[in-house]
Amino acid sequence: MSDITTSGTPAPTVTNDDGTGRTGTRLNEAFYNALVDSINDQVASATNPTLRPQDTIDEVVTARAAYPDLDARLDDLALASSITSLVTTSQVMGGLGGVNLIRNDDFLVWPDGDSSAPWAWTLTGAAATVARTGTGLGDTNRKVGDFACLLTRAGTNCYIQNSLLAGSAFTRANFLAGKYVAFGMWVKCSTPNIARLQINDGIGTGSGSYHTGGGAWEFLTVTRQLDASATTLLLRGAVDTADGSAYFSGATAILLNSSLTLGQYQPSPVVYGAMHFALAGNLTVATNQGRVILARGGIVKDIQCLAKTAPTGQAAIFDVNSWDGANYTTMCTTKPQLADGVVAGGAQPDGTYARRCLRGAFGASPGAGSIVTLDVDQVGSGVAGADAVVEVRMLQYASPLERFLNYSD
Repeated sequence: MSDITTSGTPAPTVTNDDGTGRTGTRLNEAFYNALVDSINDQVASATNPTLRPQDTIDEVVTARAAYPDLDARLDDLALASSITSLVTTSQVMGGLGGVNLIRNDDFLVWPDGDSSAPWAWTLTGAAATVARTGTGLGDTNRKVGDFACLLTRAGTNCYIQNSLLAGSAFTRANFLAGKYVAFGMWVKCSTPNIARLQINDGIGTGSGSYHTGGGAWEFLTVTRQLDASATTLLLRGAVDTADGSAYFSGATAILLNSSLTLGQYQPSPVVYGAMHFALAGNLTVATNQGRVILARGGIVKDIQCLAKTAPTGQAAIFDVNSWDGANYTTMCTTKPQLADGVVAGGAQPDGTYARRCLRGAFGASPGAGSIVTLDVDQVGSGVAGADAVVEVRMLQYASPLERFLNYSD
């Protein structure tokens, strides 16, 4: 008997007997072996010698599922494949499917001034500096929103850090231990291998790849599985290994059940509300006629005024101030007012940028931007105006982790 062969073997030629019984193809062992070789060449596999044609038939029928034929099944699979190539899992998670956990993700709020760390971020590293850059500033570099954060290393490794959860806040959310966190940010740097992103969980630090140093904006990422004994969740934009500077913009962090790479920037959730100051009766010139203590950080977008009775003779002028760490300081150069004979008016903050940036106040030592007050600087010479309200409208960042945070976080 011949062995199975994979070479191209034609079937043996057969000729008929002429009736004498002495001609035609002889049915001997050689003929039989040639016939077997031909059949094996068509239906048998040297790689899978135990499989039979009927096994393949059964597998094909199973693979086509409920489809009438294999061609229809393959058409459906091709469509699914094309959809996957258009939208990857990481892109879905990094887009509408993921919620950004970072407050002040766009570096909009700087209550301590343009050379101190922005709200919700801290600066670590001896001699390191930060600066607000972007729209309307001497250094106009920015990527997401109006501004970016410029971090400069001077002799010691440094980073800007956003604390999502720490201490008792992480204890309340320790179900996150073992979960994955994907972190991404736009970074611009002209020095190779000094700027990167990091995730620290109190047990260890995961680091992403360095910026190439090509001087263009690059979306850098890092993903870390939080340790089973994790105690904190800290996100860092770092400049290390050598002195130099890097811009950071558009920070995004999302929680995952598996290890995926963040695909793009995702804006963090915000709310748009107002602080309400009510001035009953006739207006009088005085300072600190109303005050509000903030709970969470944000930025004043505009100020609107409305009175039941319009001032006459001259405008009624209001002033909105924030605490600068030592004094109440105006956030407006052009102050909101009710013009002579008009019951409504408004203005947008246009003074020192830090004064429109707000943070929460806790305890006996309020920080800069934690208190807002209202003054009346001028009233009408005829009728002063009466029953006025001033709405200070602000944008505040909302954290999906708020329920786990301490009151002062």
